[in-house]
Amino acid sequence: MLRLRKDIRDIKRFEQILATFLEEGLGYYVKKGKLRWHLPFHKNVTVHKKLSSNEELAIRLRKAFERLGPTFIKLGQLLSLRPDLVPEEFAKEFSKLQGSVRSFPYKDVKKTIEEEFGQSINKLFKEFDKKPIACASMAQVHRAKLKNGEKVAVKVQRPNVKNIIDEDLDILFYLAKKIEKHSQKLRDYCPTDIVKEFAFYTRKELDFRIESNNANRLREQMKKNKNITIPEIFPELSSRRVLTMAFEEGVRLDNSAKIKRMKIDRSKLAITGFMNILEQVLIHGFFHADPHPANIFVQKDGKILFLDFGIVGELTRAERKKIIQFFSMIPEKNTERSVDIILSLAKEMNTADLRQFRREASRILEEVYFHEITEKGVGRAVYEVISIGSKHGVIFDPNHVLMAKAIYQGEGLMLLVDPKFKVVSGIVSFIKKYIRVQFSPKGIAKKVTHQFWSTKDFIEEFPEHVQKIIEKIEEPEAPQRFDKRQLRQFENDLRKIGNRKNAALITSLLIIASVILFYLEGRTHIFGIPMSVILFIVAVTLLVYLILKKV
Repeated sequence: MLRLRKDIRDIKRFEQILATFLEEGLGYYVKKGKLRWHLPFHKNVTVHKKLSSNEELAIRLRKAFERLGPTFIKLGQLLSLRPDLVPEEFAKEFSKLQGSVRSFPYKDVKKTIEEEFGQSINKLFKEFDKKPIACASMAQVHRAKLKNGEKVAVKVQRPNVKNIIDEDLDILFYLAKKIEKHSQKLRDYCPTDIVKEFAFYTRKELDFRIESNNANRLREQMKKNKNITIPEIFPELSSRRVLTMAFEEGVRLDNSAKIKRMKIDRSKLAITGFMNILEQVLIHGFFHADPHPANIFVQKDGKILFLDFGIVGELTRAERKKIIQFFSMIPEKNTERSVDIILSLAKEMNTADLRQFRREASRILEEVYFHEITEKGVGRAVYEVISIGSKHGVIFDPNHVLMAKAIYQGEGLMLLVDPKFKVVSGIVSFIKKYIRVQFSPKGIAKKVTHQFWSTKDFIEEFPEHVQKIIEKIEEPEAPQRFDKRQLRQFENDLRKIGNRKNAALITSLLIIASVILFYLEGRTHIFGIPMSVILFIVAVTLLVYLILKKV
């Protein structure tokens, strides 16, 4: 008991959690974890049976989480996004925790706002609706008006939620350690690591300033896209526990009846919504990572409205290129090559059973490549392949899981909008758009500029290195033999020569290619100067540069 009091701040809450598990039919697992002695005697003597299936266990856990409040609801929501951490049956069941929860009183809303800004709520807002329009595990949203009459949505954190979560996290860490100690089967799922990741994400979500930054970043990167709306954030009325944004009207994408009454082209809406998700993920690399129906709406003008930016993902340029390469190969139906690309994303494979992973991953992809696409989407297939990774020792970055989940959820959502929506058609349209952007004259010019500045020093130093190598070889008393270190140095010098020479050649070719592409687009002048003159100047400049530098 002394040890327990050291690890857990609130013993009564711990007993309440165990009692809830017991009441939801999870007594067998409480007993197996050596936890029943923390319960009253009359509950200890009850006989508890092991549940017959993972599906039944997942349902009972989901019900227990709903009863236990914000921390456990949030834990279930995280696990619903991470089937690489828990069996698929659990991830699927926990996704049902996305629904609304009980609201908290207006007096607590008013108190939080006034504590955060040091002013009366009546001085901050012209109007403020006392009844919330949405409730979630950590906050609720109220409609309001600013002093200038502008409509806003105000998200307010639940009272004392931080202390509740901190105390519950203590208990979750204690339970995770117990599970690892007493259950070999569950130990393989690394429960302590799951709680660590959950604690990291949840504490970030407790600070609404992070969500504010996420929304602003997404809004800025998508500003040229006229088919999407991301609400404006009002920083002067936003803080750690309060987030104020422009109020945007919209209808949930899964509300087919209302969308039909709005007379919006559903096939166009589906492709637009899916392209928006792919653009965030694969063009910008910073994306909304939880696009479920409560977070995505359609507006009267057909624009897609995104809400709730607490969970986002981020991919590097190199990662995005690999994923685009994977999608661009779908028409070839080469499962072996597809699996190779996915494996290249893995961050750890030291103890992996690659043979078994490849076999199972190939089977999942073949179901997509060689069957009706309506049976299983490409996004879902990638999601399942990444999800099975941990089972075979192939560990992916959490952002890769969020990427696959975002695309998979996007697929499912757009099929609700338009049952005839073809996922592959959406991906092919995106790839065509991507190629047009990347290989347009503007895109090539951007790459050429980047290539020039990244290789400028190499090109300038090229002749000097050639001269040094020649002098080394032509020394009167040159050594009869090179030791290993000298040979390695010689090899490196030769490699650098080749790289720098190639860089100069590639830079030249890219510049010339960009000019040719301008011609193909029917443009014969830039800033009033004929293209032929520009091409001649570029060629002569490069020739003179190379002669002077003796390359």
